[in-house]
Amino acid sequence: MSNFKLDISYDGNNFFGWQIQKKGRTVQGEISLALEKVFNEKKINLIGAGRTDSGVHANQQIANIKIDTYLKPISIKNAINANIKNDVYINSCEIVDETFNSRFDASSRDYIYIISNHFNPIKRNNVWHVDGLSFKVDLLNEIAKCLIGKNDFSTFCKQNSLRENNQCDIFYSKWSVDKKQLYFSIKGNRFLHHMVRYLVGTMISVVTGKLDLKTFKDLFYNKQISNLVIKAPAHGLYLNKIYYE
Repeated sequence: MSNFKLDISYDGNNFFGWQIQKKGRTVQGEISLALEKVFNEKKINLIGAGRTDSGVHANQQIANIKIDTYLKPISIKNAINANIKNDVYINSCEIVDETFNSRFDASSRDYIYIISNHFNPIKRNNVWHVDGLSFKVDLLNEIAKCLIGKNDFSTFCKQNSLRENNQCDIFYSKWSVDKKQLYFSIKGNRFLHHMVRYLVGTMISVVTGKLDLKTFKDLFYNKQISNLVIKAPAHGLYLNKIYYE
């Protein structure tokens, strides 16, 4: 049995997320079906580094499979790509140590969120359009600094997915502007369900004057005002990179 590491990109608009579901097209399901065709074998265990929600994109998702085959990694990559639609693509395939697990060996992940204040029909499904938004980068970065370090992000996640430990260690959090688009980049050891989308939506609420900076900071400690958090839409979010030590 060889352990193959797959580097994957996808446009999330026509997917119900990464993880296989009973109904709806998923990235894991699409690749698993292709693997069944390539190897003429069912129930190949495709392990992903993490889940992405419906509509969320990935510049880099990592997965691994263990299978007994004489096919070379480049042949596996090409064979999978020949059997999937063009909104998902295997960028590379390589043999890794048999103990490698794409999910549990990941040390950190980073996401990018993209916002535009000018509507573009071509990009309408790949950025969040906020009409007339002022790109107050200095204010946004003052807010973004509040996220760095170990914090309890239970206010900024889907409430029915809360766990005993909702603490995340954020290493990097910054806003920037490029080509008339606003970018938020965040890197951490783990992320809660919908966490990045809630953070982005609520930070934009501060910029638009619906919240002040003090209230944003209070959200980490005062659960009674959790109704003030705003969730940004999925189509502006990208899983950007998975890191392994």
